[in-house]
Amino acid sequence: MRILLAIIAVSSLALQSCKQETTDTVEGIKYAGALRDIMSGKLDSNIALNELKEVPNLYALGAMAGLKGEIQIFNSQPYNSRVTPEFLELDKDFDANATLLVYAQVPEWQEFSIPKAILTLKQFDDYLEYTAVQAGIDTNQPFSFMIEGYVRKIDWHIVDWDENNTNHSRESHMKSGLNGVLVEEDVEILGFYSKDHKGIYTHHDANWHMHFNAKDRNLAGHLDDLLLGEYMTLKLPKQ
Repeated sequence: MRILLAIIAVSSLALQSCKQETTDTVEGIKYAGALRDIMSGKLDSNIALNELKEVPNLYALGAMAGLKGEIQIFNSQPYNSRVTPEFLELDKDFDANATLLVYAQVPEWQEFSIPKAILTLKQFDDYLEYTAVQAGIDTNQPFSFMIEGYVRKIDWHIVDWDENNTNHSRESHMKSGLNGVLVEEDVEILGFYSKDHKGIYTHHDANWHMHFNAKDRNLAGHLDDLLLGEYMTLKLPKQ
């Protein structure tokens, strides 16, 4: 009987250990929900951020359930933005649900100086793929990246959807909440790159999805367009 109890106890501890490891780690790029579902009017929650609260080195972006705000998580620190009558609020906790979320665990980054000639998103797209290949990343597989430094300009929006509106399109989502232009600001930008996830977590005309956090301002949200500044840094997952 004592031997049997010991086996049961060891098995229980092993199961708890496996459960803990699963909860606290993320393998590769994961996502919940899809842009194409959002475009068809499916705005319900697909994941609670609290499920990822204990994951270290977590990076994530997405849209809140009901399209009532934008989600940004940098190194396990949320900067989730919602539109308010006053302007917006930035929540730094995990008390939100996402209708779309793409996320990864990145313990360590490697840095690359972005050439001054790289200004537009089209130029950056080409530079990103080239640099990722040079860094040993398989660009046929999804990967995360970051951009840091002073940008010349960011066009941004924070979605605030009217639940009575059934006209779902990219343009209507962008116009539903706050829109703005950020000029000459120190930012951190998180992106996810994939050639094969259009309509899931990238739009049909891009291989990336990016959100930003303005370091010196109470502002974070979805990046619509970008004009890079000088001396910016690209960060890629260390292989």
